[in-house]
Amino acid sequence: MIAEDEWLLASDLADFFAHMGAIILGPAATVEQAGRHAQAAEAAILDIDLHGCHVFPVADELMRRNVPFVFFSGYDEIAIPEHLRFASSLSKSSSRVAVIDALFAPEPSAEPLTVAQPASTAEDAVALLPKLRLTARLLLDDAGASDRLVELTLEQALEDIDERPEGSSIADWLNAIMRKIAQLRGDRLLH
Repeated sequence: MIAEDEWLLASDLADFFAHMGAIILGPAATVEQAGRHAQAAEAAILDIDLHGCHVFPVADELMRRNVPFVFFSGYDEIAIPEHLRFASSLSKSSSRVAVIDALFAPEPSAEPLTVAQPASTAEDAVALLPKLRLTARLLLDDAGASDRLVELTLEQALEDIDERPEGSSIADWLNAIMRKIAQLRGDRLLH
């Protein structure tokens, strides 16, 4: 189950886990939606703050059922209740591999769980989303248009993945794509 109110991040997480063979419940953008999925969940990624409401009642249900979950939040100032402090808590800039490791911690004698050729945090597109959003906001100065610019950048990157310059970082490549789209279509994104 994915409980996340940022559409781009929720979609990216859902795609990633679906490609690994998971059946995705959600993404749920509210505590109520997440609560409806909690009974069927076998693992969960929980944004702590879903549209102003804390997800802790859902975490309590998952804990009662012995379902692994990880808090995945962009807020450091939200206090996690004492009885839930055992749960892993990651920032939204964490890599997908870190999320997997937090959800499914390997047994002490087991080999560490890895995904084929994991990208470093700096090279992970999920980790780059906050920076891309900030760059888009600086380019367009409008929240809605900025989010559309990030979406268009990621769509263009997927189309051009085979044309990525050898040796360039994902961050530099995505920023170049974003600046080009902003130059060509920036005014139209504001409407």
